[in-house]
Amino acid sequence: MVIFLAVVVVVVAAASRYVRTLRRGGCGCGCSGGGDESVARPAVADTNEAHYPYSVDLTVEGMHCEHCLASVEASLDGLGGVWARASLPDRVRVLSKDPVDRAVLAAAVEAAGYRVAG
Repeated sequence: MVIFLAVVVVVVAAASRYVRTLRRGGCGCGCSGGGDESVARPAVADTNEAHYPYSVDLTVEGMHCEHCLASVEASLDGLGGVWARASLPDRVRVLSKDPVDRAVLAAAVEAAGYRVAG
């Protein structure tokens, strides 16, 4: 009975995450495509790397296509003073004007429907 309940909890959590990813604009498909090769990535007003003395490299699970990358970048760029650049399969480089807590970055990634590994 305990094993059955644990399996049900895992299935419900996975389904919830899948639905949340779809609602937030991620592909949620688990493939390496998304049907649209040219996805508009978020625009950052200040793209001078010299203005961003701090950087953090993240490994993000669940990014499969350009839609996923754009969703994660938009969520991180929304923090203010941050410029994120994501690349497949799972790398995100976050440049920041001020020191930023890794937990804040992880929360922004999770808000986009993905998870920071490690």
